[in-house]
Amino acid sequence: MAERKIRAGYYQRYDGKVVYVVSLATDADTGEESVIWTTYPFATVPRYYTSSKKSFCAFIEVNSERKAKYKRLLNMKISGEAIERLEEEGFRGPVRKRQRPQLDEAYDSREYQQSLTYYAYAKDLSEHYNFDRNKYRLCVKEKRFVAITKSDFVKLKEDLQFLDDALKTVLVTYQGYFRERFVDGLSIRKYVEAHQLNRGSVDYQQKKFFSALASLLKERDEAEGTCRLLKPAQK
Repeated sequence: MAERKIRAGYYQRYDGKVVYVVSLATDADTGEESVIWTTYPFATVPRYYTSSKKSFCAFIEVNSERKAKYKRLLNMKISGEAIERLEEEGFRGPVRKRQRPQLDEAYDSREYQQSLTYYAYAKDLSEHYNFDRNKYRLCVKEKRFVAITKSDFVKLKEDLQFLDDALKTVLVTYQGYFRERFVDGLSIRKYVEAHQLNRGSVDYQQKKFFSALASLLKERDEAEGTCRLLKPAQK
């Protein structure tokens, strides 16, 4: 499997950890290829790591089951903001091939209510809003669960409705910002240019929005006596 093609994009390790593969590099002396990757979610100050391609493509045994060490998440899309960060670090963004994927393939590789903190939960909902909304509409149109289980569809629906309702009420002051950033898809850089603001003020506005949404998500769980995180956040 060492000859397997590795492309820029998201991969999930056998233990569930998600990484982003940036590129491949070739050792000038040995000719050995290495995979350059970084952790996901992307850190404020990114760190890059390398693994030999042979190791990256290897299979391992987990509980007597043979699994790929890293499995590509075909349709987890990188945001424009992340591409900008990569370019600032001197890396090329992913090259997209124009093709029409099958419906089930176009909406796979997405897990719901798997964040470790409410802030991460809020960020996840916002950054995947268009993806989740389109997936929901597709399921309704097709009258079937497209690349999603019934239980995950319930999670998807309740999160979309909660976020939409919050933006019409408690978070109405952020409605315009949310639409431009996460519906229209403006990167932070383009939002800064469009509103003639500085990057720091927009970063601060985004943190305030995520924090406000996180508080609402936590209040919802406390009111309903449940927890929609992967596990309770450690105090």
